[in-house]
Amino acid sequence: KILALTLVIVMTALLLAGCGAKSSKDAEKEPSEQTDITETLKTIGDAVSLNEGDTQYGIYTDVFVYAFEHDGKFYRVRADLSEEVSEAIWALEYDDQYDEKLMEMVEDLPISMVEDLSDQLLTEEERAALIGKTGQDLLDSGWYCNGHNLETMEFWMGYGPFLYTVIFDGKVAEEDWDSFVDEEDIGEMPIKSVEYMMLGDATEIME
Repeated sequence: KILALTLVIVMTALLLAGCGAKSSKDAEKEPSEQTDITETLKTIGDAVSLNEGDTQYGIYTDVFVYAFEHDGKFYRVRADLSEEVSEAIWALEYDDQYDEKLMEMVEDLPISMVEDLSDQLLTEEERAALIGKTGQDLLDSGWYCNGHNLETMEFWMGYGPFLYTVIFDGKVAEEDWDSFVDEEDIGEMPIKSVEYMMLGDATEIME
């Protein structure tokens, strides 16, 4: 049995398609590899146009948060929401065009903060150092569970703004799957591997 990942809303392929192809003139305007994009981003639309992979957004009463991947790095931007825009967003009907409509509403909002999340992503060496430790070691360090596949012993666990696939060395009898509680039952299990999966709670902010 595979438990569904309980993630915040992730941008759909429809939104990515809506960005459209870029012309050569657009490409000329994009920051070069030597350019610090945190200095060039002005609006939410700028951030959306740079996304090249995993992406995520979060909506607060007075703040819109967008996390994205660009050139192998991860960023999070924020834009303040006026009361009028906030009410319009929360009144937006959730349907197949929701993401597209939402981005039209926020694309021109000026960015108030840009953060580089890349240094919070565990390196290969840091992940390797976790092998042999236990589930309780992870929980004690601030990791959290976000679903699992007990057939393969894969657990989707979050740490900071990212999710990782953690494989434990062990086996759970099928008749015990329904009663399995992640935070209680992985405690003594040793870790076999840890691999990057995707953005996790990347849009969760402390206001």
